[in-house]
This record gives sequence, C-alpha cells and structure tokens, in this order.
Amino acid sequence: MKLSLLLTTLPPLLTLASPAPEPADVDGSISLDPRGAISRPQYCSIVGGSSKVSCRARWRTTSDVKHKLPRGNSYNFWCVYTGQCITVNGATNCGWHYLRDLDCWVNGHYTSSLCTKARLGGCGDFDLDGEYSARPFGKE
Repeated sequence: MKLSLLLTTLPPLLTLASPAPEPADVDGSISLDPRGAISRPQYCSIVGGSSKVSCRARWRTTSDVKHKLPRGNSYNFWCVYTGQCITVNGATNCGWHYLRDLDCWVNGHYTSSLCTKARLGGCGDFDLDGEYSARPFGKE
C-alpha cells in the first residue's frame, strides 16, 4: 500500500521540481536568463510613427532631435527611463528607450515589443556599463 502510494505521488512531484524552459525571442535566441534577469542590450526595431522617428537628446518631446531613425531599422537599446508621457491613438507611453550607440532616446511607442522595461531594466537603477548608480544621467 505504501509503495503504491509512493509510486503514484512521486512522478508529479518530480515534474514540479523540473526547471522551467528558458524564454526565447522570436528568432529563437535567449533574451532573458532562466532567473528572468535583465538582458542588455535588446535589439529592437523602430515601428509606428512616420517614415522616420526622432531620437532625442533627453526623454521629452521638447528635447533636441539628435537623429532621425528610419521605420523598420533595428538598434541596440540599453534601458528604459520614465520621462514625458506621450499618447498615441489613446495609448499612453512614458518609457523612453536609450540608444547608447547614438546617445539618444526614443519613446516606447516607436520601438518593437522586445524593448520592455522587464527586459531592459530602468536607467535609474544601473548605469550603461551595468554598475549600480542612483542617477546615471543626472537630474533635470
């Protein structure tokens, strides 16, 4: 009796102890480690907007435009900063994604769904080399 009880309860318990599969990006590459840690950079495309999207000096629409990024092109984004909120077609997005190679910011409305705060992490938590910093970009 005890042996049959053990044999019926053991397999489900072993299944629960198995590690979860690792999440994968659309192309099958791993974007997060098994613990769900932040993974930088994230290679995301420019979506929405006009044919070109503004990449700005800071995280607001009044900042200088440093670059115009063509829709459909992809870039390595490093973190998300909560800045000026922008509403497009009734949806509000306050996240500005940092493009380190060009040293500029794109609002989250205009980056693909791979660029999320969960994947990139906040810019106020870590500087761009991965070291902890309370204010890597200063305060405005």
